Amino acid sequence: MPCNTRNNNNTPAICCTGGNASERTCIEVDKVFDACISQFSVIETLEVDFEGDTTGYTVTSVQSSGETTLTDVVITPILGSACSRVRYTATVPVTVVATNAAGAQIVGTSTMTFDRDIMLRVPAEGVITPTIKAIVAVTGVQSTLAGSEVTTTACVTIITKVVADVILVIPSYGYPNLPPCQEFTQDVCSGAFSAPVFPR
Repeated sequence: MPCNTRNNNNTPAICCTGGNASERTCIEVDKVFDACISQFSVIETLEVDFEGDTTGYTVTSVQSSGETTLTDVVITPILGSACSRVRYTATVPVTVVATNAAGAQIVGTSTMTFDRDIMLRVPAEGVITPTIKAIVAVTGVQSTLAGSEVTTTACVTIITKVVADVILVIPSYGYPNLPPCQEFTQDVCSGAFSAPVFPR
């Protein structure tokens, strides 16, 4: 029995099994049309919102801590090239941890911004318009603290992607057979119960 009919000719829908060992499955995904990675270091001075007084504290950690927000995204096709010029500003939340001599910690938050001007292949055809997304990881090293200001050398990794929400047809062998979970136990009798019941 077909899953769908088109023009009353009993044509199966594209996602239905076509009589092969595998079936055709439709999945909705963010398809990546192009991507690139940038890695660089930059000295940043951050105004950090600490949760208390920082007197006697030294910075022990500066890390990115949330989703990247992109603003001022501009895509400009390059004449005679398959690539486009992609410009944007990435704003990244960061968490700063400082510790004093007694081992007590104090946590603060701030943001870093990075301007990018790169080339990527951005499809121009289609009703669905691709979007630009970025994943940013920041690790601060050699950080100093003065009041609420933190100066750090930020080691930055940015992965920029051209993505679109699409429906893909992929070969599928159905659902997996999952093994049952093994419950964790600390039963004191487990060692005794694992021994043979009868002598050998």
